[in-house]
Amino acid sequence: MSLKELQKEVMDKLTEEQDKWLREKVDLSAKDMKKMSTEELRRTFPGKPKVSEEQGLLSTVNDSRLIYTFIWQCFLKIKTGELNPVKGNLRSFWYKELGPLMKQHNLVQTDEGPPLRVRGAGREKYLLDKMSKAFDQYVVRAFFKFKGEFEFQDPREAFRILGRNKPSRVFYTEKEGLFWLCKQYGKDYGITVIASHGEPGLLTMEYFADELKRRKVKKVKLACLTDWDPWGFNIAESFAEKLREPVFGFEEVIMSHLSSLDLFDKNVIAYAKRDLSKVSASKKKQVDKWVEDTGGIDGEAYGMHIDNANFEKVRLAVEEWLNPGKS
Repeated sequence: MSLKELQKEVMDKLTEEQDKWLREKVDLSAKDMKKMSTEELRRTFPGKPKVSEEQGLLSTVNDSRLIYTFIWQCFLKIKTGELNPVKGNLRSFWYKELGPLMKQHNLVQTDEGPPLRVRGAGREKYLLDKMSKAFDQYVVRAFFKFKGEFEFQDPREAFRILGRNKPSRVFYTEKEGLFWLCKQYGKDYGITVIASHGEPGLLTMEYFADELKRRKVKKVKLACLTDWDPWGFNIAESFAEKLREPVFGFEEVIMSHLSSLDLFDKNVIAYAKRDLSKVSASKKKQVDKWVEDTGGIDGEAYGMHIDNANFEKVRLAVEEWLNPGKS
C-alpha cells in the first residue's frame, strides 16, 4: 500500500474534529519530505521573510507546519514498514530523523526561532521543544500513542512504584532527589508514588496512566509535594491536568497541594528562604499572583525549596491527606 493510500485509509477513520485539526496542521499533499530539495522544502513550507542586519533578507520556513507534517509522514512510513520504530526517547527521533533533515537543508542555523545572537544550540533547543509539543498534540488528540507505532520508551520508569494496596492514591514530587521519600511512603502506606525531574513530559504520563489503568484505577486522588514557589505550584497543577486529559480516560482526578509554609521550621526559613522578586518582567506577574494567593513568606516574595522541609511534618501531612482528621 502506498503512503497516499494509507493516508486516505487512516483519515477515513478520523473524527470530524481530528480531520479538521490535521488539515490545519499538516500539508497532506506534500510529497516525501526526505526526497525534497531545499528549494522544494522552502516552497512547500513558506514562512514569513525576516530581515537581518548581518545577512539581509532571510528566506524562512514555517517550522511548526514542517515538523507536524514530517511527524505525520514518519507515522505513516512506520505503519507501512518503510521506517523502523524509534524505540528510544523523543530526542532519539530528533537525532535519527528530524535533526538530519533540518541540518541537511541548513535549517538549524537559520530561519525562525531565537535571534541570530543565540542561534546554534539555542535554535536546536527551540526546534526540539516544538517537536516535543507536536508529538504531545498528536497524542492528546488520539492519533497515536507514544508507545504505539513509534515505540517511544519512558526514561522515567525507575522513578515510580504502583501502590500494592491503594494504587489510586498517588503521592507525587517534582524532585528526583526525593525518590527515597517516595519509596518510604510506598512501603509504609501501600500507595502509588512517583518522582520527576521538574515537570514530567506527556510521554511519562502516558506510561504512568496506563499502569494505573492496568490496576483498574478509574478515579485518582493525587497529593503533590513541590517547592514553595509559583513554579512548584504550576508543576503540580500541570501534573494533574495531564492526568485529566480525556485520552487517558480517568473518570476523576482530585489534586491536593501538600506544600505549605507549615512544613518548614522557622529557623530554616530564616536562612534558606529564596528571594523571588529578582525575576524577569514576564515572571514577575506570576510571582505576584502566587504571593497574593498563598502569602509567600510573611506576605513577601520569598519561596523555599521543598528539600528544606521538616520531613516528619511532611509525613504528618501525608497521613492527614490519607486519613483526614485522624492524624
